[in-house]
Amino acid sequence: MLKNIILFAIIAIYSPLTFSNERVKVHAYTSSKGFTFRNFSFMLTPENTVLASDVRLRRKSYSRNASNYRNEILDEKSINYIEYGQFQVFIPKEKFPLKNSADSFVIARMPQTSPGDPEYDKHVKKKKQLYERISRMVKEGEGSVQVVFEFPHPNSEKIEANVYFRSYNGDYIDKVGKL
Repeated sequence: MLKNIILFAIIAIYSPLTFSNERVKVHAYTSSKGFTFRNFSFMLTPENTVLASDVRLRRKSYSRNASNYRNEILDEKSINYIEYGQFQVFIPKEKFPLKNSADSFVIARMPQTSPGDPEYDKHVKKKKQLYERISRMVKEGEGSVQVVFEFPHPNSEKIEANVYFRSYNGDYIDKVGKL
């Protein structure tokens, strides 16, 4: 009995720590134009990932016919996803590893690929494959997907409410550090 109580106490204390306050190593580099970018690797899980079509976001004014493009749902049904590989997922503020000023969710956005990109088809396909893996993981409620986020911000200790899937010349980059 005492053994079960101790085990329960350990689980109760450490469970929240497995989903929040995860420490990440932020890699910083300065571009040739003098702009500092920061990137880090992060493990998306069903517990820390919310898809753009989730009902919790509709209450925050996200919709398919939003009057403001910033509130448009970017998922597999979106024209931006279909044509450019652009999508977004949401991470509950308390489950994001860096300090942030998000209301409820940090928005992780995949930038679009321009149709003029010489490797347009390849880059869009890669982005869609990543989204499909994330979506399947969330819908099935199991597994994880390792991703790389980037943010151009002077303070590596705190971000605003947005991060971006690391991208360069229309391609998703799944490695951390300097390009």
